[in-house]
Amino acid sequence: MSVRRGMSKSKMKEEPAERSIADRFVWILDFVKGLADLEFRSLMTPRMMPALYLLGILASAWAVVAYAIEGFTISHSQGLVRAILIAPVGFVVLVTLMRVALELCMVIFRIAVHINKMAGHTEEIAGGFPKITFWKSFKRKDE
Repeated sequence: MSVRRGMSKSKMKEEPAERSIADRFVWILDFVKGLADLEFRSLMTPRMMPALYLLGILASAWAVVAYAIEGFTISHSQGLVRAILIAPVGFVVLVTLMRVALELCMVIFRIAVHINKMAGHTEEIAGGFPKITFWKSFKRKDE
């Protein structure tokens, strides 16, 4: 690990912790400002993905524990089967499905960002060309 000139190792260890607390505070303020944005000028969902994933993991864990406990209320063997066999597989499946759904959501948001960029580029390119109106160039013979 290299040491920056003029900084001791203890200062280097404290600086990232202080910076991350300040970054978290700024992130929370941005988050609250984003929630108050009634015109939807900024997208909040991509920034919320880590929190949503964590909530999904916690909800999956709660669901499989509740499922195993319910099995123990039915019978001891039913509870053991649920706790040892079904619950771990169910937890992995639920977390995997949550991850796939969130990644799909992120892909949709990234597509939207790229489409906006492409729309800006096509407006720049089309700005130099004359506009051709085909529907006005052909007049009906009845008129």
